[in-house]
Amino acid sequence: MNKSIISVVLLALLFLSSIETFAQKQIVRRVPNEPVVPQKQAQPTKTPTHHAPKKKRGYGCLDEYSEGLARVYNDYRCGFIDKSGTLVIPFKYVHAQPFSEGLANVCPDYYNWGFIDKSGNEVIPFKYGNARSFHEGLAAVSLPYGAAYGFIDKSGTEIIPCKYQNARDFSEGLAPIESGGKWGFIDKTGTLVIPCKYQDTDSFSEGLARIMLNGNWGFIDKSGTLVISCKYNWADSFSEGRARVELNGKYGFIDKTGTKIIPCKYDSADSFRNGRAKVELNGKRGYVNKSGVETWN
Repeated sequence: MNKSIISVVLLALLFLSSIETFAQKQIVRRVPNEPVVPQKQAQPTKTPTHHAPKKKRGYGCLDEYSEGLARVYNDYRCGFIDKSGTLVIPFKYVHAQPFSEGLANVCPDYYNWGFIDKSGNEVIPFKYGNARSFHEGLAAVSLPYGAAYGFIDKSGTEIIPCKYQNARDFSEGLAPIESGGKWGFIDKTGTLVIPCKYQDTDSFSEGLARIMLNGNWGFIDKSGTLVISCKYNWADSFSEGRARVELNGKYGFIDKTGTKIIPCKYDSADSFRNGRAKVELNGKRGYVNKSGVETWN
């Protein structure tokens, strides 16, 4: 009797255990009660081939084109591109200036300047402490460490000896040079034609050169005659018959007689180009023509 009862109890326990296991499986299958969303399979990574287009790296500090090429910078080096955007001279120069008269003055390190042609070939060796662009067939160069300035031609021949403290570009047959802390002008033979007596100056433009005396700016002609008195806080070179001048922090324009055509009233102004100049007044930006007529944006 007791054995029968024990057997029945064991069978009952086994039966209940089976029911619980079945129920747990059903719960696992049905919870949570949401539709099953199929997972997207990861797409295999495509291995690029030589046919795939490569992304171009960005160029910085793009200049206007000069003689068909423009300076571009990338990773602290500069090179040149043509008008299609093709890099024709690689990024290998620390400094470079735009092409002028077929050559560009470039510096591959921080100390030595020379000249290259439009194919990137070294035409004049990298041996100068500084070099300016070619103008009228000559370029101002200095000995290493800026010791003294002179002028070379496109073959690299020294035409005017390196003996000046500083020098700027030839224009209209004359070049500014500094000697004894003062500026004057020489011709292409190296002859001093306008004495070194100015605090500062610039190359001739449209027959006149801006000069500084006693802290103020005016203009001289090629004989050295003062044609516009030194009364401006600052003056720019003539462009299209007008020169930008500053007086008491405001900008205006004069003609070659010194007549103030456009009063000094602008907060900022650019030189004339294609008959008009950019100006800014009281936060407004626009243009002024040579007669002083304004057009605001």
